Amino acid sequence: METLRVVSFTVPGWFPSYGTQVPEGAQLTEQESAVFLWLATGASNAELADQLQLSVSTVKFHVGNIRSKLGGISRLQACLLAALAREGASGPSLSDGGAADGR
Repeated sequence: METLRVVSFTVPGWFPSYGTQVPEGAQLTEQESAVFLWLATGASNAELADQLQLSVSTVKFHVGNIRSKLGGISRLQACLLAALAREGASGPSLSDGGAADGR
């Protein structure tokens, strides 16, 4: 069974919601957490697959799950939230700090 991580969000007021509501917390698997944090680089699915040693279809699957779990947000919104998480800004953060952040 894959480990779940709790991703807690405090979304800045300026974050564009476009009618979507980002939930306060989301359960992401270990691999989803890694993909989520790597989204901050703006890499394509193929580049993410290469970096994380996954298939492109697996990356697409995880990105779709991430977007869904975070309230149906766009890929760009997920990238913005991931960038905030990686920088430790007043945005989202991994509550246990244990996921690979790719630094």
